[in-house]
Amino acid sequence: MAVTALTAQVQKGHTNDTLTVTTEPQMHCSGCENRIKQNIRFVKGVRAITTSVADQKVTIVYQKGKASYDDFVKAFDKIGFRISRYTCTPQKK
Repeated sequence: MAVTALTAQVQKGHTNDTLTVTTEPQMHCSGCENRIKQNIRFVKGVRAITTSVADQKVTIVYQKGKASYDDFVKAFDKIGFRISRYTCTPQKK
């Protein structure tokens, strides 16, 4: 369902980027995942967040131009996590 919504937004002219991060400390339970999802969603432009304790990854799709890497660094810091590694992938229109 989230993929359908994201596809519709891209078709409407919104350009999204995908940020995939690994955190310190590592996520170890669903509580960590929920804390991240519940707080990072408030960064302006966030469209979707997925987390995986098994892979130790948080994937964030956000609207380009509404948020920056520094916004996410601050948001993670606020809830006691630090971004230790990241990749950013622009999505083509």
